[in-house]
Parts: sequence; C-alpha cells; structure tokens
Amino acid sequence: MSLIEKLKSEIEQRNNKPFLKAAMAVCALVANADGTVTFAERYRVDRVLETVRELRIYDPHKAVDLLDEFLDDLRRDREQVDRILRAKIARFAADHKSARTLLRIAYFILTADEGISAAERTAFDRICQSLNVDPRDVFDKMAAAQAA
Repeated sequence: MSLIEKLKSEIEQRNNKPFLKAAMAVCALVANADGTVTFAERYRVDRVLETVRELRIYDPHKAVDLLDEFLDDLRRDREQVDRILRAKIARFAADHKSARTLLRIAYFILTADEGISAAERTAFDRICQSLNVDPRDVFDKMAAAQAA
C-alpha cells in the first residue's frame, strides 16, 4: 500500500469513526434489549461489518471490541449508557442517508432471532426517536421490504 493510499485510509477512518460508534451503539442497544445477546445477533453484527461500505474500512475485530465495550457498559449502568449511546446515534438525525442506514442496521439485528420481543421493539422505537423518525412508519416499511 502506497503512502497516499495509507493516508486516504486513515482520513476515511477518522471521518467515519462517529458513524462506526453509532452503528455499534445501534447493534448494542438492539442486541442487548432483552438482556441476552444471541449467536444470531452476533452473526448479524459481523454481516453488517462486512456489508456496510462506511464500516468496511475498519478492522472488524476493533469494531467488535467497541461493540463489546458498549455491551459491558450497558450491563453495568443501563440507564446512563443507554442515554450516551442514543446520543451517539442522534448525531446522525440530520443526515438522512446515515440515519436510514442506522435504522436498517437496527432492523437487521432486531430480526436476527425467530421473534421480536417487546424489549427489542422498544429499543428499536427509541433508536427511531433518537433519529427523529416515527417508529411505526419505519418498522412497517422495513417489514414490508423484508417480506417482498
């Protein structure tokens, strides 16, 4: 890798770091909503890291470490950390494209298991509210798109 390619990569990583944190916050809030993080939810996080263009520039191990940090923090002090993580997400409320991507990530993690628990749905709704989006509209649209 040439010096200019390394520089470009470093700049992209620095510029996208808030989005990485928001994406891992979304994953942590949804996956841990019911108190347990399942293998299916972990697998979906890995798929998100492989698929979302803005996240592929990061070492997936570092992203998973960040997710684990958020999950540990949630287990220690759920209320305060929930507010902190939703603030990381809310930074993208004015950026329609990023907000839409974060909501798709949330829905993707939400539907990893067989069913959606009330706690998971509440976490999804709160993420929507953090992004200034009506949860009913988003959930119904995503459910219809997944069924199609």
